[in-house]
Amino acid sequence: MTDAPAYLTHDLPGIGGVIRQRAEDFIVEEQPLYQPTGEGEHCYLFVEKKGLSTPDLVKILASHFGVRERDIGYAGRKDALAVTRQIVSIHTPGKSVDDFPMLEHENIGVLWADMHTNKLRLGHLAGNRFSIKIRNVGMTDALSAHRIMQRLERLGIPNRFGPQRFGTRHTNHHIGRSILLGTNQKRLTKSKRRFYLNALQSAIFNAVLDIRLADETLTTLLPGDLAWKHDSGSVFPVDQALSTDPQTLRRLEQIEISPSGPMWGCTMTRASGRTEQIELEALGGFGLSPDQFIESPSAKLVPGVRRPLRVPMIDAEVEGGCDEFGGYVRLAFDLPAGAYATAVLREIMKTEIPKNRP
Repeated sequence: MTDAPAYLTHDLPGIGGVIRQRAEDFIVEEQPLYQPTGEGEHCYLFVEKKGLSTPDLVKILASHFGVRERDIGYAGRKDALAVTRQIVSIHTPGKSVDDFPMLEHENIGVLWADMHTNKLRLGHLAGNRFSIKIRNVGMTDALSAHRIMQRLERLGIPNRFGPQRFGTRHTNHHIGRSILLGTNQKRLTKSKRRFYLNALQSAIFNAVLDIRLADETLTTLLPGDLAWKHDSGSVFPVDQALSTDPQTLRRLEQIEISPSGPMWGCTMTRASGRTEQIELEALGGFGLSPDQFIESPSAKLVPGVRRPLRVPMIDAEVEGGCDEFGGYVRLAFDLPAGAYATAVLREIMKTEIPKNRP
């Protein structure tokens, strides 16, 4: 495996720069999967928060509504150093929205409120709309960013897990590996162990992604691949004939289907052929084998799934501008649930990121 950073747009120079100099430079708006029905035991709020993490928001809402933190649901965790708009649910049986006073907090605004029948769960969102300003760049860098964004809109986004997945010290996946191998001596809750094991899965997935980028096979289907159907989230095996079938190639070009990568676990569907070799190579780079995801006592916490190696980006916008804080390049785009904006920024900025290696 090459040690050079792998980019889908490796032939287009990045613009560098910095992000998140202030919360207003990073705006995220959740795209809901469904609308509340107007009745039920769960109060749905569409809130805008600034400078708060999702756990911070949950604590404030629990106190305001007089409920337990576990009675509050959300579809996705949102960053603290950002302006984020998202739906949260609060279990309030026997009460309606009007039974509670207006929430007053300097960093939280309620944009609308309604009632619904079920708790909001992780993943219950269609996607996110991002608006991000990159600073310490020139306004003319917008032209370079536009060329990269055009390429990404046509080919898709490498579905890389962002650095936030691995913690501020970039060690979450190391902890996950020690949990899987049974060498971690700390007493951790089941949810914490699952969290760190998910980070390990994510790091291995990123390693597979890097190999496919380096081999320039991210936007193709290899015999042995398990192709991901973006409309349903299911996969199907690809053989030699299917990998060159004109109809399959058309669907691939339109990002209706994509190659998938491993989120290793005991029930994960295995690829075959060269694809399996790539995935085993990445797994071996972490000193692990498939058996450890079956035999480890902690393995049942992460049964394993397939994940698309790329995802579509739609409604992309690029502009150069200047405000009281200086010049910037602003990017706006939609990504599906589970995709990270940092995957787009990585291609645009081409800045060095930590390696997910043991």
